[in-house]
Amino acid sequence: MSLKKNGWGTMEMILLSLGLLIALLIAAFFVSKLYGSLDNATRDRIYTDLEYKLEEAAKRYVNENNIEINNEYRINLATLQDANLIGNFKDDNNNECNGYVIVSRMNSIYYYDGFITCPNYETLSY
Repeated sequence: MSLKKNGWGTMEMILLSLGLLIALLIAAFFVSKLYGSLDNATRDRIYTDLEYKLEEAAKRYVNENNIEINNEYRINLATLQDANLIGNFKDDNNNECNGYVIVSRMNSIYYYDGFITCPNYETLSY
């Protein structure tokens, strides 16, 4: 009886298993990296929402007080809170944040840029 070598041997099976294990480790690394970046995006979204909340309160403040803006106008968080346009200003970790809005006008269009600072975050150019 002659045995032909047409099947898989031990060496081929070990090499194939090793290749699959390396591919699995590489895939696990990239999945971990992806989920890490998603966590940062979620964290940044929280602070972006705070900036938006501050800008919306500033819009109401400018409209209610009929403020005419020529170049730039700065509205602090304390001013908005005194006018009861915004409540407590905390992040998801219940940390107090502070901020201001720069209102500028160009060709009769008002632009609102909110800047905040929290213990774990600060808007660029704060």
